[in-house]
Amino acid sequence: MDRSWMNERRISEECEKGISMFFQYVQQNAKFVSGTYFCPCIHCLNQIRQDLGNMRDHLSMFDIMRTYTVWTWHGEVLDQPTTSRETNYVEEWMSDHLEDMIRDVGEDNFGRCNLYDSLINDSEQPLFSGCSNFRCLSATLKLFCLKARNGWPKKVSQSCWSC
Repeated sequence: MDRSWMNERRISEECEKGISMFFQYVQQNAKFVSGTYFCPCIHCLNQIRQDLGNMRDHLSMFDIMRTYTVWTWHGEVLDQPTTSRETNYVEEWMSDHLEDMIRDVGEDNFGRCNLYDSLINDSEQPLFSGCSNFRCLSATLKLFCLKARNGWPKKVSQSCWSC
């Protein structure tokens, strides 16, 4: 798909056509939650979900992230061809060294194996009941960014987090 429209001015006809093509792609390929998709504008940065109407407004007002050339948040899959020889080598190496790697990690770290599942759950959980634009994880990360930028003390952050 042609992505040259992403470098055009927001008010240009090419950009408007590109946004329309992008929306067609999104509707066919992207995973949506409650009718919302991740918004790729420079304000939301694929961290906030919007319905298509709000997303169109955002792309018109704020522009799309120009570095977002592979639309992974909207269903595009990277093509990474591998040869069978490379695959066999990796599989052999993995099977030969898997037990060593597990021993290197140690049993202490297996208590944290549910961390990934917890992060995935928080990334899908709404910030509060009825909220469709923000997720618990993205709100927490934004608060951490604010804390870091503004030099808030640890005491403030401990009283804020309730997700």
